Amino acid sequence: MTFLKRLLGRRYGQFVYVCLLIVGALLNRLPRRFVFRLLVLSDAIDLDGRGRLYQAYFPYVTSYLTGHPEFRFTAQFSRSHKISVARVLHGIGAYREACNWIVANGLATASPSITFALVRSLFELSELEQAHEAASLLKEQDLASMPDLAFLKAMLSMISSDEATALESIDAACRGNAALLRPHQNIAARAQRAYLPNSLDLLCGSAGRLFDLCNFTGQRVTHVGRGEVGIRLFERALDAQAQLQSNAPPQLSAELKLLLDELQVTLGDLRLIPEEWSTQIGHLGMLDILFRMRDLGWWSGTPVIVARTELIANRAFFRLFESFAKVVFIGQTVSEQVGEELLSLQRWHGLNFNAFRLPDGRVVPWQDAGALAMEQWEQEGRGHPLRDVYDRIFDDDRSASEAFSRLRQQWGMRLDDWYVCLHTRDAAHYFEFSGTGQTHRNAPIEATFDAIRFITAQGGWVIKLGGPNSPILPKFERTVDYALSGARSDVMDLHLIRHARAFIGTTSGLTNVAVSFGVPSAIVNAITTDAQLWNSSVRFALKPIRDSDGTMITQRQLTSTPWRWRMFDAVVLRRSGGHPVNNAADEILGTVIEVEALASGRSAEFEADYDAAGLLSGWKGQLTVPHYYGASRPGLYYLKKYDQEFLACSERRA
Repeated sequence: MTFLKRLLGRRYGQFVYVCLLIVGALLNRLPRRFVFRLLVLSDAIDLDGRGRLYQAYFPYVTSYLTGHPEFRFTAQFSRSHKISVARVLHGIGAYREACNWIVANGLATASPSITFALVRSLFELSELEQAHEAASLLKEQDLASMPDLAFLKAMLSMISSDEATALESIDAACRGNAALLRPHQNIAARAQRAYLPNSLDLLCGSAGRLFDLCNFTGQRVTHVGRGEVGIRLFERALDAQAQLQSNAPPQLSAELKLLLDELQVTLGDLRLIPEEWSTQIGHLGMLDILFRMRDLGWWSGTPVIVARTELIANRAFFRLFESFAKVVFIGQTVSEQVGEELLSLQRWHGLNFNAFRLPDGRVVPWQDAGALAMEQWEQEGRGHPLRDVYDRIFDDDRSASEAFSRLRQQWGMRLDDWYVCLHTRDAAHYFEFSGTGQTHRNAPIEATFDAIRFITAQGGWVIKLGGPNSPILPKFERTVDYALSGARSDVMDLHLIRHARAFIGTTSGLTNVAVSFGVPSAIVNAITTDAQLWNSSVRFALKPIRDSDGTMITQRQLTSTPWRWRMFDAVVLRRSGGHPVNNAADEILGTVIEVEALASGRSAEFEADYDAAGLLSGWKGQLTVPHYYGASRPGLYYLKKYDQEFLACSERRA
């Protein structure tokens, strides 16, 4: 195993993930209660590696339980292995049954591992108060024996505003697991488990522990549908950072001092942008807005982006930011040791990924601030900085345009033919399982066929973007399935979007590229917890959300607690009684027709068929966050179709 880790390096995690998928698929072919019995026996005999088996089976269990919440794994056999049953139920993600089993059998304090199973299961079920109550039963020796349990108690204490207990628990967790001393802002940084703490991790003290803990806990409560709690925690992280900045500057190693000197950055002027800003293409779109915030005067200083080349979502897109900031590549321009020490400075000087303190002093989720910045940016009539950089770089480097010219000939496009880019989110890219995680953001490509026919009937082409495992686009006239071609590359992805007449997409990363480049966009099957960084060239259609009795959740509810935060995760949404419905073909077509009119300069002609002013006024009046969708607006066809339901003024019980 050690040999494989050395051989594969950072790809080892991907290798393990694929192996788990294969093992899980094999287990899923067997009867569920039979597999459960095998897993319980593996726990009872203390089988090495049994945790990997739970992990492999986990996505299949959570996917199945989403549609069959009444199913129970436990049976007569389970009574003779009560402790093992509790651990396995928690390990495979049967959280409700795990809680019921532990409580019914009086196991809550049977062992630290069972207490952890109960507390963690309650947390994942969004029952934070009950989880905190269960964690309060823990003794000091329990925390010392299980760092993960101590860390979980620290999270729950922080949620309950008990900072003293939170700090005691996080100290116990760090003593048991030094990797917990790693600085943290967002899981998207994709940090490896192994970590060797440096002096800054120790020097940051209680304020540094709170910075890490609040950022992590704020993200996790958002995952389980309690994002309103996360806002308070993110604000506390910013306060902890301010406290660190008010203290004497930390002592740096000679190597890090030399690096900052070479970058010509003083410690007081440093604004660190850590790895999570570059690991996903949508996050790079956020980076575009971050620098627009600087241009608006919302923050100042010298930005330094820290990244690992192998983790950058789109290297060509990332290249555009190199003129906005100084860039450090860990493992290339600096060693791992110096790079990790630099990242530890984010507690003092990092630009926060989760929240932003507005010029008026209010702390809001980062995306809320980004949407407000986009609205102000558009009101001031500013342009598209990233598009300008792209044009400057790739006008000099003709390789992309020459490659596209060859592709045009290959596809049968004339030089004066225009085209639209199409991207639909699907489960294949992240190997997602139905009904879990972010799968509610996916949508079938078939619903776009009428829109495709409309574009081609107007004389345009449709070029489908996406990953190599994306759904096959049937052979329509004047269409290209670029995603499944050998022509795919980071640069060509950007080039196609940059020169498209319009973009058809959803709430996914490629949409952020289109927005950054100012391409008129039809965003369909949209569903979101976050405010959106969309400009005035965006028209969107949200996935209708129906509650248990079929009533449509209104726009006001979707931007308010609790429904706003239920949108993050498919399991949370379903558990809350929300059922997302894919946009019908007519809704997608109506949005695309409006965007094509916008791209062709015929918006006034299109809007003449609608009471645009009345519909948009009614919609804006329902937004609890006025800038929730940046400077964009819903498609008029969509608003007219759902006017009475979506914009209903009467408040219903959440």
